[in-house]
Amino acid sequence: MKIAQLCSVGRLVSHEAPHGIYGSVGNLSDALIDHGHDVTLYASGDAVTRAKVVAAAAVNAKARGVSEAEIMRENLETASLCYRQADKHDIIHSHFSLLGCHFASVVSTPTVHSIHSPVTPDLWPHLLRYKKERFISFSHAQRRRMPDLNWVGTVYHSIDTKTYAFSPEPQGYVLYLGRITEDKGVHHAIAAAKEAGVQLLIAGTSYPSEGYWSEQIEPHVDGTTVRFLGPADLTRKIELLQGAKALLFPTLYDEVFGLVMIEAMACGTPTIGFDNGAVSEIVEDGQTGFVVRTPKQMASAIKKIEKISRQACRERAEKLFSIEKMVRGYERVYERVIASSKKGA
Repeated sequence: MKIAQLCSVGRLVSHEAPHGIYGSVGNLSDALIDHGHDVTLYASGDAVTRAKVVAAAAVNAKARGVSEAEIMRENLETASLCYRQADKHDIIHSHFSLLGCHFASVVSTPTVHSIHSPVTPDLWPHLLRYKKERFISFSHAQRRRMPDLNWVGTVYHSIDTKTYAFSPEPQGYVLYLGRITEDKGVHHAIAAAKEAGVQLLIAGTSYPSEGYWSEQIEPHVDGTTVRFLGPADLTRKIELLQGAKALLFPTLYDEVFGLVMIEAMACGTPTIGFDNGAVSEIVEDGQTGFVVRTPKQMASAIKKIEKISRQACRERAEKLFSIEKMVRGYERVYERVIASSKKGA
């Protein structure tokens, strides 16, 4: 198949990218090439991939420090490039929540859309205008959240199980890894770790201007029981996941997926997560972690985390969340959509 991948110029696309969308697109593009497909990536020109790259911007926006308005303009140019060349492709896979929907109906080449980010209330009415477009979900929870959209397949995210290597012997800490914002529930991770009497390491980006950091997180960071490590690059992130006895995932909103859970799983590290969104799909309760509802339940789960087999975590990652599993899933969806489009032509 001749496949176009369309992605924002906001950050660098690479299989090592720390941000979910850009890492996923990098993994998918290269994996499709490994399966013999002709892949063109429409993104920033510095993308690290074996796909052919077509770009409106030579360098990703994060590296240049450009404004949100400029990013939007460059994304529009990138999408325009993709759709002007639509007849060169059998299918276009857009990784924008909405942008690809504006272009898809003006070409005969079919488009499938992946919605990577939570859909905010202001975006929902606009998506409903395009509800007959073809959407691919990352979880069944995502479909339940937006039941009116035309879902044509579900494909779980993947993890490079060679990069995220198994570690059978953890250290004594539990880990929170991700954005430090209120909707991620980091304060609940702190409360649970303190009640369980274990050290909590927090790695990720904080946003002091929001007030959440200074009011609910910083007062608890003492360098001993609660340590803040700042953002972690890929190497450091893997080290932290491999050394953790558990990943804490106290999300307060309906997660579309939660990539860090399978990153931990590949390392052999169980997740203790709040039962929101896709958490109960990713974590097999009592087998590869625990699905809980309150900080008190999270603390109880920490105390019995040694009952979870780290080998079982690794095996679940290899079985359900490998790159091979992901690419086969997308191939099936692409083939079905292309065939359906030809019948409708």
